[in-house]
Amino acid sequence: MSRPIPIEEMVRVFKSRHRTSHLFKIDNFSLFKKYQLEKVNSSVFDLGGHKWTLRVFPNGRKNASGHYVSIFLMSQASVNVKIEYELFVVSQLEQKWESSGHREFGIHPKPTGKGNPKLISLVDLERNGYLIGDSCMCGVKLHGIEPAESGTAECFSLIEKPLNNKVTWMMTRFSSFDPEKAHHSHEFVVGNRKWRIQVHPRGFEEEKDESFSVYLLGEGFINNASKTETYAKFKLRVLDQVNRNHVEKTCSGWLETSKGFADFMCLTKLVEPYLVNDKLYVGVDFEVVSVATYC
Repeated sequence: MSRPIPIEEMVRVFKSRHRTSHLFKIDNFSLFKKYQLEKVNSSVFDLGGHKWTLRVFPNGRKNASGHYVSIFLMSQASVNVKIEYELFVVSQLEQKWESSGHREFGIHPKPTGKGNPKLISLVDLERNGYLIGDSCMCGVKLHGIEPAESGTAECFSLIEKPLNNKVTWMMTRFSSFDPEKAHHSHEFVVGNRKWRIQVHPRGFEEEKDESFSVYLLGEGFINNASKTETYAKFKLRVLDQVNRNHVEKTCSGWLETSKGFADFMCLTKLVEPYLVNDKLYVGVDFEVVSVATYC
């Protein structure tokens, strides 16, 4: 099954025709099941004078019967007027979409979500041209509001073994590092986000004076990246400089700021073959990372 025009052109045309919409294109759709990711959130976008996100369950919510794509519109603050919205999945074969129909969001004093837990079955998604080349396009359109010059769109993807997926920090003169402070590697880029490795030489929080603590910090974004949570699965490592029997721990999840281990390595092990000639190697190896950009 092939598209009549490139998907990038579809996105451009869609934005020009639907000027009160936000389109959320998901690439490498099948990897959500592989990595057992229940949901993904879009970045925050502005429609109708309110800020929103889209929450998509690519393989359906746990309480939804059968296997359906579930989509919800999430307000980020109070909504003080009634708003008519429509959730949809876009066909990549013809100019149509599978729609939730027009629905009313209603007035809510606090952030909340509205949507459809059974928007489209996974069978129909694949069979009827809504999922082609492992890419799917879904979104929301608001009705009865002043149209902008163009709709908006973003693209989300999971990338396996991304460029520069292995980074190693050589900590020379390790004994000179203040054991009571946190220390950081130089900044590096994987996916479209900036990262640093953080270590606490004598442990952090409950592991103080017990463990060598290691974390991965997610910092700023680069280029046209949309600022949203980043999913990553990675190994943190302290390298064995003699036998290559490295100490490794795997971590995964959505990162706003940091993930890691306070109890990464017992302090009594922080000797040869890991610490040699006052030099220690600490690294990270990304298995998969998410990338989000405006498109």
